[in-house]
Order: sequence, then C-alpha cells, then structure tokens
Amino acid sequence: MTYETMKEQQGKRSENVEPIVLEIPSSAEYILLGRLVVSCVGQLAGFGPEDVYDLKLAVTEAATNVVRHAEVGSFQIEYRVLPGAVQVTVTDAGGGFDLGEPAGKPGEHGGFGLTVIRGLVDEVVVDSTSDGTRLKMLRRATSEA
Repeated sequence: MTYETMKEQQGKRSENVEPIVLEIPSSAEYILLGRLVVSCVGQLAGFGPEDVYDLKLAVTEAATNVVRHAEVGSFQIEYRVLPGAVQVTVTDAGGGFDLGEPAGKPGEHGGFGLTVIRGLVDEVVVDSTSDGTRLKMLRRATSEA
C-alpha cells in the first residue's frame, strides 16, 4: 500500500477536474451545507485557513442573497478546484435583479452582499436575467495550508 500526501495528489490532478454540485433548498438553515462543502474544497485546493474563511464568508453572502431575494424553492452551488484557486458558482432560477440597483438599502436589511463578496474574492461575474441569476466567484490561494 502506498501513501500520498494531499500535495502529491494535487500535483497529479488534471486541470479538468469535475465540479462538485450541491443543490440545496432555499432556506437559511441549509446555508451551512454550502459553507461545509466550500471548506472541504478549499482544503482540497491547498488553501490556508484565512483563504478558506474568506471563501466560506463569500459563499454565505451569495447563498443568503438567494434565500432573501430569489423566491425559489432551491438553488445550486457549484465548486471547482483549479490550480491554485477555487471557483464557486451560485445559480438560481429566480426573477433576476437590476445590477445597477441593490436589492435593499445598505445598512437597513443588508444591502452589502455583493460589495462584501467583491472584497473577499479575486474575481466576480454576475449574470442576472428574468430567468435567474448566476454569480461566479474565483478566489486564488494567498497562503498554504
């Protein structure tokens, strides 16, 4: 039997790693599942504790936005481990929103979600139409586990 460290296994991965896809009910008590999975994905990517924490917070913000605003029964979170990075995509089939106007007034009932996410990850792409919203986040590792 052979033993390999996580770093050795990561070195053997191809760049076309299959994503992990989680479909969860649109309810606040299920957001924890999204946090748990992103924590594991961050560890698989070799992220240090600070990077994992930032990813968990970004996923929490994105999922909370869906639960509060999308009015859907469930939504998807897709996690992808990339070389030196993690990509997370949160997708819902709600009615979308105007990217120029926040869903609420900042400070009143939130309203800072996208601003917080942009401060936690390296890249954010939001695509919102009447068919739903897709938020793609990319976080590059800044520290090693």
